[in-house]
Amino acid sequence: MNLITPEEIDQILNVRILKLASKLSLIFQRETLRPRGIDVQQWRILVSLSLNGEMHQRSLAHHSTQDPAHTSRVVKAMIAKGWIESRSDEHDQRKILYSLTQTAAEIVKEVWPHAKQIGADVGGLFSEDEFQHLKKMLDRATAFCEDRLENGNVA
Repeated sequence: MNLITPEEIDQILNVRILKLASKLSLIFQRETLRPRGIDVQQWRILVSLSLNGEMHQRSLAHHSTQDPAHTSRVVKAMIAKGWIESRSDEHDQRKILYSLTQTAAEIVKEVWPHAKQIGADVGGLFSEDEFQHLKKMLDRATAFCEDRLENGNVA
């Protein structure tokens, strides 16, 4: 019994995007992260802290697009590895701020060029105009989803 047709699946944008994201992630894992003992969740946190600097756990979960409870477990493991350090927030002693250690900064410096290259390889499939247009369309779709998540708004 086929409840869903291939044509129906073909029209669902999130299925297509998820397939692409999954394939890109798998390539990056196999070629770059796994040989260095890094998993995808850890990499997301490394990138988030590299981009935004010191952050509270809630912000870290948001920026790394991960579940807060899962982020907490990953952060604890990264602290144990010496990749993240923590300190109390001066303004709110109940909160903890997380930042990269020098070891983690070196990991990011080593891995980041590989991440950029994989993106460039895929981006090279398109002309410059196509690539810029694709980025704008993805940004628009992301903004729609963020608005819907935050406000329950449906365009």
